[in-house]
Amino acid sequence: LAEIFRAGATETGFVEDGECLPDGVNVEEYRAVLAEAAARLAALPASTLPWYLKQQVLLFLAASNPSDGPIIFGAETKHYRELLRFLKGEAGALLGEDFATLSILARRAFRGQETAVQLVVKNLSVRRLELIAERDPSFAIEVLESRPDLADKLPPRLRDDLSLTRDADTDGWVSLAQMVLDRRPVGPLRNERAILELSARFIEQWLALGEAGTITPSDVYLQSSAGIAGAENLRLKIVPSRVAPSGSMYSPPPWCRDEERWRFSLGYLLRFILTAREDFTKVVRPPHWKGKKPIYRAPGSHWHQRLYGFFNGHSAFGDDWLPISDWTERFLSALLNWPGCRMPEEFDWVRGRGEAAALRIEARLKEFTEKQGASGSVLMLPIAPPRYASTPKVRPLRACIVQTAMPGPDHFSPTDLTLSDPQIRRLHRNHLSSALAAVERMLDLRETHKGLEGRLDWLILPELSVHPRDVKSHLEPFARAHKCIILAGLTYERLFAGEPLVNSAIWVIPARSANHGLQMIVRRQGKHHLAPLEQMFNASGNEVQGFRPCQWLIGYEWSDSADKPPLWLTASICYDATDLRLASDLRQLSDVFAIPALNIDIKTFDQMALALHYHMFQLVIVANSGLYGGSNAYSPRVKDYEKQVFHLHGQPQASMAFLEIDDIAGFLDRRDSAKGTKEWKHPPAGI
Repeated sequence: LAEIFRAGATETGFVEDGECLPDGVNVEEYRAVLAEAAARLAALPASTLPWYLKQQVLLFLAASNPSDGPIIFGAETKHYRELLRFLKGEAGALLGEDFATLSILARRAFRGQETAVQLVVKNLSVRRLELIAERDPSFAIEVLESRPDLADKLPPRLRDDLSLTRDADTDGWVSLAQMVLDRRPVGPLRNERAILELSARFIEQWLALGEAGTITPSDVYLQSSAGIAGAENLRLKIVPSRVAPSGSMYSPPPWCRDEERWRFSLGYLLRFILTAREDFTKVVRPPHWKGKKPIYRAPGSHWHQRLYGFFNGHSAFGDDWLPISDWTERFLSALLNWPGCRMPEEFDWVRGRGEAAALRIEARLKEFTEKQGASGSVLMLPIAPPRYASTPKVRPLRACIVQTAMPGPDHFSPTDLTLSDPQIRRLHRNHLSSALAAVERMLDLRETHKGLEGRLDWLILPELSVHPRDVKSHLEPFARAHKCIILAGLTYERLFAGEPLVNSAIWVIPARSANHGLQMIVRRQGKHHLAPLEQMFNASGNEVQGFRPCQWLIGYEWSDSADKPPLWLTASICYDATDLRLASDLRQLSDVFAIPALNIDIKTFDQMALALHYHMFQLVIVANSGLYGGSNAYSPRVKDYEKQVFHLHGQPQASMAFLEIDDIAGFLDRRDSAKGTKEWKHPPAGI
């Protein structure tokens, strides 16, 4: 066994798609040899092996095949033998607490959801389910999907904590549990405006009640002008439960002062809304490849431990498109702040009874509303991360626009709009790799006549040019290496199970953190309006849908001076850029408008860029596919040769272009006609 493991340790590495073994070695044969060796060891007399090796053998059997070999080890391996018996389905005689512990261990460490639920349901009782729910609420919900008949038999406190009570009140009032869990990720409350509205109304109700006790989502009722479909003019009421709060996930910590219990209750409810799951204490992550394999995984912590170590960043809630800004992240961290943890800057007002917090939230809501466009076409959300580079003091913007030539119309088929066929994936990935390598070589050339220390600040790729699986393997390493922002169109992707595909783009933004160093901020820009070709995809069924939760505004911090405003970058995907309401809403908010496109109508988009650059009075960039050419950039300057920054003609051309904004301060002054600068055109009416 030692020889086998030694060979495996030196030549075997695990990757996402499976095992990498020495040439000529079959994966299943390799596992079978290990299992046979472990079974032989398990059959040896107890005195032959040291206790720690016995435990390792039994753990290996638990992770591979618990039915292999007899188990005759001594008393020191009692708990391991009980685990093996449970995994073999021999759990009938276990005590309730032991059954719950082994059930959760099987689910979190050794088996996937389906297998673990089958093991539990075979010997399940209401008491055993109650013990599981007290320890692992998420697993209890999975078990209840197979045994919904047991839900009404659970104690009232657990039913409230698990949001099993979702009844609507009279007069159009809907419970928070119902509003969140019925719509899950696309619920009407999962955006910053709704979060602010709900927070303000919750504090009002809390102060009116005086002491509301433990508040679960089943105790909060909502009503809005749009009913359950929206959160406009939100009304809220709290109906305190008569159930004892002991053991509830939603109980504020016992050390919390009475006048500050509101902030924990509100923080727990906001996390429930943002995670859109019954167990709000967990970080939302996509399923791991190990989740369905019989392989050991480190089990997670208990929910009570997680209450004292919340991560409230955007990525904690699972969706890169989730429309909340860093203000909401810091607000949530402040609400759930506990002794010994640093309070986020400028959020001391969450301390105390809540009156000061109510005023600050109302002020933020008013400021947030004023930033939205006049037409209200889409939610506008700014992100202004601190710049990564500490020098120089003023950092001009250098952008690179890449015309990739893949994918093309021939690569899309009705059965593979996501471009996931292995042959196409290989060609597509290699094309992207070559394009990124070419950018690095062109930076060397650019440096010979336009010296910026070989720096790149913004990379733009066309619509549908990057497969989602290449974001972490290609785009994020490139952004990390060059400390540059990346905007790239993604191929069609199914964001929600059972629903149509979406067309979107991804922002990858490097940000410096004093505590954590370089961090990658990833945000998805959706596309709302389907192009005519995409509507043709839906001729035989609903294959593609419009999806645009918000419009991201990315602040490029070009100066180390705090009083200098950032340069605001934004983007719309191809056909969305033809929406005049969006252009009108953005004209006062953004400075550079980028349009990733895969568009054959070059002439129309040329004219659109020519018009928008003046009407929006900002730099407009079109990054089109190299199959058709026509990528361009226009700036509202007086001189024609300065107005047209670049224009790439011809097709098929896989090529790239660079542009710089050297004097960002002067660029931001273009709207100030009082300064009388001669290089900018006179602003259009309304600016």
